Amino acid sequence: MGETLQASPLSNQSIAQYAELIGSHHGIYSQVGKADLEKLLQLLGGRIQQSQEMFGPEALTVHEPGNFEVHLPPLTSDRRDRFTVAHELGHYFLHYLYPKMEGRMTFGRGTRNRAETQANFFAASLLMPEAQFRTACTTFGSDWWSVGEVFGVSPSAASVRAQVLGVS
Repeated sequence: MGETLQASPLSNQSIAQYAELIGSHHGIYSQVGKADLEKLLQLLGGRIQQSQEMFGPEALTVHEPGNFEVHLPPLTSDRRDRFTVAHELGHYFLHYLYPKMEGRMTFGRGTRNRAETQANFFAASLLMPEAQFRTACTTFGSDWWSVGEVFGVSPSAASVRAQVLGVS
């Protein structure tokens, strides 16, 4: 990634609404709010590429709108992979489609900056829609393992989402 990734001008609240709107528009949520990321990728023209390298990168390669790959390392959990896919979709929507970028772009993980934080915020909002998340927290309290199970995310992702929403 030669150029510095520009953060989106959207607020965190707008990013959360955008992520949930994308999920709802594409009909990917189960009754309890679990996102079907495979369906979303298929609808968007995305594919998952499993790295052959032991510690392969978590990254996104966009060839053009409607043609992209999410790169996953081979030795990560399903819950980690779900968050990575949602994070890379955050880059796709916030830092490629929204600013109307064109042509090939690669997004890699590693640096901590506003654009990476935005992609994480997008991922959490896409994977754990607010209304359903609040319902799960009412049901399970601060049992983050159980809350995470509802959405297919790690207990730590569920705990952070609760903190952000002021649920914990």
